[in-house]
This record gives sequence, C-alpha cells and structure tokens, in this order.
Amino acid sequence: MEIPSDKKKHLAAGFAISAVVSLFFGYIVGLSAAIGAGFVKEGYDYITKKGKPEALDLVFTVAGALLFILISVLSSLLFRVF
Repeated sequence: MEIPSDKKKHLAAGFAISAVVSLFFGYIVGLSAAIGAGFVKEGYDYITKKGKPEALDLVFTVAGALLFILISVLSSLLFRVF
C-alpha cells in the first residue's frame, strides 16, 4: 500500500517540527508543538477552504513527531551502551 504524497509531507513536517523544538525545549514541548501545528494547519484548511481538512493528516503529523522521539530515544540508549 502506497502512502499518499500529502501524508508523507505531514509525516515529515511532524518529524521536523518535533526535532527542532525538542532540541531546545525537550520532547514534550516538541511533541506539543507538532500537535499544535497539525491542528493549526487543519484549522487553516477548514477556515480558508484552500485545502481539505482531514483527521488523517493530523494523525500523520503526530506520527512523525512520535517517530522522531522514538528514533532519538533509541539512538541515545544505543550510544550509551557503546
């Protein structure tokens, strides 16, 4: 099953937002920022009618943020072992 291009962009945006914000403020704030950005984007689509607001877009944004946190935590644990 192919993931649509739009969903890949949401995944990447959630990952990037979480990565940058987490670097300065920690994982919880990074995750919160990605969730907030997802809600703002879908709200913008709804209000302006320039896009189609979709719950699945928000899910992919949050999934990207969680993916960053998972990779970051696992990497930290791996490097502690060595």
